[in-house]
Amino acid sequence: MFPKNGEIVPEVRFPGFTDAWEQRKLGEVVEDYIEKTTVENQYPILTSSQQMGIVLQDTYFSGTRVSESGNTGYFILPRGYFSYRSRSDNDTYVFNRNDCIDKGIISHYYPVFKPSGVDSDFLLRRLNNGLKKQLSIVSEGTGQHVLSLKKFKNIETSFPNIREQQKIGKFFKQLDFFIALHQRKLDHLELMKKGLLQQMFV
Repeated sequence: MFPKNGEIVPEVRFPGFTDAWEQRKLGEVVEDYIEKTTVENQYPILTSSQQMGIVLQDTYFSGTRVSESGNTGYFILPRGYFSYRSRSDNDTYVFNRNDCIDKGIISHYYPVFKPSGVDSDFLLRRLNNGLKKQLSIVSEGTGQHVLSLKKFKNIETSFPNIREQQKIGKFFKQLDFFIALHQRKLDHLELMKKGLLQQMFV
């Protein structure tokens, strides 16, 4: 549902959409958001995980807080705003949205931005699909590569009109919901199996 390199439309589309996708710089659809904490532990500390998305740091590290102090000056990440880890060992950058709490704080290694004139659910999927090569090209460094927000915003990629964005965004949001629902059921069955095995085999 996203165009391949050099193409102006994807191979698979929802019925009723025929317009070509438009090339736009990411800086046209996102806005920097720079608000920093002024005191320690001003809001709950968040972590941006490749597998779990934006989560509370206590949850991610099983109750162990990594940043117990020294978080004055951290970025504030409101609900619905995006962030990513700007440093990578393998040129993989994962963009996550805060769907966790109303306001949290995150390390200054995680730039914060918000959608502007674009469907948020679509943007979340667009940033994480089909941009790996471009992200790798603009990241800098010899060892650990760094993707600055400025370089990120200069990347050009294709976007459909807002109606098609909303259609695609809603589809993948529902799909992610059902995947998470079935994953919880699977986790429950795994726990039940483990408990039964422990009871049956002493």
